[in-house]
Amino acid sequence: MAEQGWTTGTARADGGSRNFKLWTPETLEPGRAYPLVMMLHGCTHDAVDMADISGINQIAEANRFLVVYPEQSRLANLMKCWNWFHPKHQRRGAGEPSILAAVVDSVCSVHNIDSDRIYVAGVSAGGAMASILAATYPDLFAAAAMFAGTEFKAATSAREGFAVMKQGGPDPISHGELAFEAMREGLVRKKRRRMPVIVFHGTADSRVNPVNADQTIEQWRKTNACLAAVQSEVGFALTEKVIDGKIPSGYSYRQHIYAEFDGRVLMEKWLVDGLEHAWSGSPRASKYGDAKGPNASAEIWRFFSETGSHSTSSSSSPHPAGPKIE
Repeated sequence: MAEQGWTTGTARADGGSRNFKLWTPETLEPGRAYPLVMMLHGCTHDAVDMADISGINQIAEANRFLVVYPEQSRLANLMKCWNWFHPKHQRRGAGEPSILAAVVDSVCSVHNIDSDRIYVAGVSAGGAMASILAATYPDLFAAAAMFAGTEFKAATSAREGFAVMKQGGPDPISHGELAFEAMREGLVRKKRRRMPVIVFHGTADSRVNPVNADQTIEQWRKTNACLAAVQSEVGFALTEKVIDGKIPSGYSYRQHIYAEFDGRVLMEKWLVDGLEHAWSGSPRASKYGDAKGPNASAEIWRFFSETGSHSTSSSSSPHPAGPKIE
């Protein structure tokens, strides 16, 4: 049986090395392969901060999956931000993407991980890096979650990065094509039918403009259309359903659900009214966690578990079982 609770490690790749912390639930059974979720923290934070803000370790205990938390080094970024805005950290086999892929490999070398159920989620700078990882390593990650993040390759310098945070990024359609091109090497290693994506953002976020949520969805809509086209699928289109909700004594929200022609959910966008630059549904209120919103960690895991299983092309059916909307 794998060691339970917190363990630590270091992963090395051509782009350098980073430390990470791994959470292994007590509820795991020997001999079974379990999912893995990579959580990417925001600026100034570390693994424990991310775990405390998101509360996802509790979700992992209840649903039996492992959570790995890579940690950015102050030597790489003084504010401990992932360098999502720098070109050398936007490519497969280089920079931070190569290191984060090595983190996954390191965990898989020690633990019994289901290679078809590995996911990535991130907040702020970590959300922007999650977009990059979904594009550059589609053979590793079955789905992605971006909380207050950006579209793929939204900036190519620190100056552009600040502009994106303030006013949004470049044309998401053209960057959807760029993301698809970035996926090609990974797709040779493992075919992927789609890349499911879930996005969270607060409407009162003054640090990262909420327009980035819309752009992230549009970028991945185009990327998924490219994936459909390369597989000779015709007529790719998504329908949109909007569900309004409210947390008792908390925030209202709008859940946008994007489904394919057969009703299978491919993407979701959650906009939380009044939420600032903080994790929604955090177990405790803090500067970067707000308990008054919907539980983002629970919804992200629900989305991963429902959609990741039908994102690959390895199933016997071109449209394997998955969640549907009517």
